[in-house]
Amino acid sequence: MKKYAVVLLGAALVLNTVACSGGGGGDREEQTTNPRHEGVDEAVSKLLGSEALPDVKVTKKIKLLGWENVEKWIDETAPAGSLFKQKYGIPEEDKGENIIEYANCGIYAARYEELAKRVTSDDAPDIFPFEARYYPYGVYVNLFQTIDGVIDLTSPEWADSLEAISRFEWGGKNYCAVTELLPSYFLWYRKSILESAGLDDPYALYKAGQWDWDKFLEMCVSFSDIPNNKYSLSGWDPDESLICTSGVGLITLENGKLVNNMFDTRVERAMDLVYTIASRDYRYPHNILNDWEMNHNEWRSGNILFWDNGQWWYADMLYKFRDKEGWADDEINLVPYPRDPYSDKYYQQMRHEAFMLCSGSKNVEGFKALTQCLVLTSREAEVKQQARDKLKRDYGWTDKQLDILDETVRDLSPVFDFKNGIGEDIGGKDLYEKPVEYVTKYVLVHANSYTQVRQEYAAEIDNRVKELNASVG
Repeated sequence: MKKYAVVLLGAALVLNTVACSGGGGGDREEQTTNPRHEGVDEAVSKLLGSEALPDVKVTKKIKLLGWENVEKWIDETAPAGSLFKQKYGIPEEDKGENIIEYANCGIYAARYEELAKRVTSDDAPDIFPFEARYYPYGVYVNLFQTIDGVIDLTSPEWADSLEAISRFEWGGKNYCAVTELLPSYFLWYRKSILESAGLDDPYALYKAGQWDWDKFLEMCVSFSDIPNNKYSLSGWDPDESLICTSGVGLITLENGKLVNNMFDTRVERAMDLVYTIASRDYRYPHNILNDWEMNHNEWRSGNILFWDNGQWWYADMLYKFRDKEGWADDEINLVPYPRDPYSDKYYQQMRHEAFMLCSGSKNVEGFKALTQCLVLTSREAEVKQQARDKLKRDYGWTDKQLDILDETVRDLSPVFDFKNGIGEDIGGKDLYEKPVEYVTKYVLVHANSYTQVRQEYAAEIDNRVKELNASVG
């Protein structure tokens, strides 16, 4: 639940943030904090003459509000940070060499309470990590301001992002400057465990267009062995990823307004799959066996076939497993979620990487400059290659793994789900951190009927959707 730092791939290392836990540490920490990286500064220097870089003066550090080890989130030696420093210098150098001033809200659960407190007390941060779980509600309660008039989204460098940006339009205004897309979650697996179980490689099936729900369930049936503590799936959010493979999210944004899809037959079909996974005990029951905490060592030891997590998991944990166990470079693999057999496309829940412009920001120039550095470095081929090399150098990513990340952005059909972005004060408040997601999460965790849980909260959720839509006319 806490892995919502902004990991930028493609721009992959644009401001390469690591997972909130501070990821990266250990024996590679010295590399990731080294003030210079071969090739990066030289590559980005070629962008200094770009007309896309705004002619502004950034006199103050950019205030970022985050949580946990927030000071480790952004690697300012990566491409976008390097470009910013070369173009605009280091604001307020007497306060250190960073371009970012980090503010820590303390515990993760208090992040929006702290943001609201700062915005209303004239102490607003300038930027805050985008989270679909609080969008568009964060705009509704005036925590964020539009980027219209700040970022020129019609300029050429934004052309590749316009379609995605339009999917986040709220009430006819833009708030999210999408620089990169990447699936929210992948299924991670170990090659040797798959082979010893006599199972086909899911990535090979994906490339052949044969990786679908049916194949996935076949693997679950073959691998799961509850008496011997063998499970097929673990992770926080497989329910939300599986819903999106149907081609629609639980709640979507269309033409600037929210749409409630809880009764859509595609969602119902996906939830039937979630119920099957739960009722047949294919899911590792961390709530029962591990006091609600995830047990990564069960995946490490080969007792869990697939692990649901984002690309950040590699830098946060997996490369450490690889190094400690002496695994071959091709042991750790990832694949997108399987396709709905009723669909001819691989739909996937996508997250986009962006910082929100906070209401009350006193450094709009800094936000503008940083955002343009992000988008420029995400588009330039030589810079992207340097970012890729940096991932390989710092964490031992392989070319195959990075190729898969690139393929997913190019080939998958994005779905954005705003189910958690309609307010944290409704839904299953008593059990889960993401209230509306209770409707699907309860099915996954307790093998209850989706239609039963949905009925309990449908009216409340639908009324909130109507309330938010009414606020934009």
